[in-house]
Amino acid sequence: MKRHDRILLAALTLFLLPMACGKKTDTDTLEELRAGIETVFNPDRVAQIEFTTPRGFAAIVGAYIASGRPAYVDAGFKMDGEALASVGLRLRAPVTAGTGESETKYSLRVNFNYFGGPRFHQIDRIHLGNNKKDPSLMRQILAARIYRAMGVPASHNTHAWVKADGSALGLYTLTELVDKRFVWAIYGDKNDAHEGNLYKCEPPGCDLTWKGSSKSDYLDATCLEEDGCGLVLKTNENDPARNNYADLIDFLDFLNHASDTDFAAGFGNKFEVDTFLRYLAVALVLADNDGYLGSIDNFYLYHRPDTGRFVFIPWDSHKSMGVRNCTLAAHPTGASPENPVCTADARPLVDRVLAVPAWREQYLQYVREVLENHFTPEKIQAQIDEMETRIRDLIPQDPNSLVTAQEHAVAISNAESYTGDMNLMEFVEKRHAYLSALLGGK
Repeated sequence: MKRHDRILLAALTLFLLPMACGKKTDTDTLEELRAGIETVFNPDRVAQIEFTTPRGFAAIVGAYIASGRPAYVDAGFKMDGEALASVGLRLRAPVTAGTGESETKYSLRVNFNYFGGPRFHQIDRIHLGNNKKDPSLMRQILAARIYRAMGVPASHNTHAWVKADGSALGLYTLTELVDKRFVWAIYGDKNDAHEGNLYKCEPPGCDLTWKGSSKSDYLDATCLEEDGCGLVLKTNENDPARNNYADLIDFLDFLNHASDTDFAAGFGNKFEVDTFLRYLAVALVLADNDGYLGSIDNFYLYHRPDTGRFVFIPWDSHKSMGVRNCTLAAHPTGASPENPVCTADARPLVDRVLAVPAWREQYLQYVREVLENHFTPEKIQAQIDEMETRIRDLIPQDPNSLVTAQEHAVAISNAESYTGDMNLMEFVEKRHAYLSALLGGK
């Protein structure tokens, strides 16, 4: 092949690469993104994902163990037959000083355009969770479905069977990450609704108490996380007009310092209160104690430019529904609606919102709605049965499984557990009975 022909071929390849699998880079539409989310996170199948890595998956693990810092590698990617030549792949593992922590099964992160490749069905990034602490392998999916059914912005997800270099890594939960594309898909782009500041809670420092009037008051740059800890800005990081935390500081100032009268009258102009009340109701019913109600973790705050209001977005509920205990719980299944928090730590967003009588009554009404429409034992059992038909036979084939097939079968049952964590249907039946009796006369 002549030199100019090779140059022409290379140029043609670079032109066509962003259109692989029908993907575009900068010209996609909102409709294409929403369709892509439905395709990638289709809950009616187990997604088939394969990676090809430069030196083998063991080398990725070895590099992390040696350094304590998971790093992206340039890998090939295929999902349900659609392939991309280059994606960023890394372990989702604790960042440590010194050597990394060895695990049987690592969670994974994929950044499709980390090395300049195209998006996958218009999506930038995905998470593959190992379901550590959840032998049912279903809690994340069930919780997200209920959050979304109640009008709370929450990630889409489904199960995935994952391979690397021809060898099985096992059964994972494939989850949509909360990022700029996530908020674009939900809020659209009218009046720049998707261009706002997205803050992620990286504990400690996420309780939303007032710490000062400077950006540095809400960040801990000394922690080991790549972007620091506290309330970490995940969008507009390089925009000086937006990255000064002025919007967040104003929000926290009002939340913590407004008089009761001013708070009740004006907080709804700064915060989507109704969305938060819906979140509280679902989190309370599901005993989602790894979020703001319990460990004060696993949430985002998004400031919408189109409305000027902040929105509360939950994240990572795989430790809900009987897995993580609630210290102040009035019942073995979790907290009561009257006192939904699990520790004595300050949580002004809960305390002040529920101190407003109309908002408290609306929250209790949402609790009833969750119980009656989304969390009945019959409906949860039907969803468990439906997922079980797809994943049952894969569990014994998972070489890195954290649970045996027998342990999994017990973990989704209503059998009484004696190990501390409740089995899934055991929790559902007991929690539903407790809350229904408690709210029956109210």
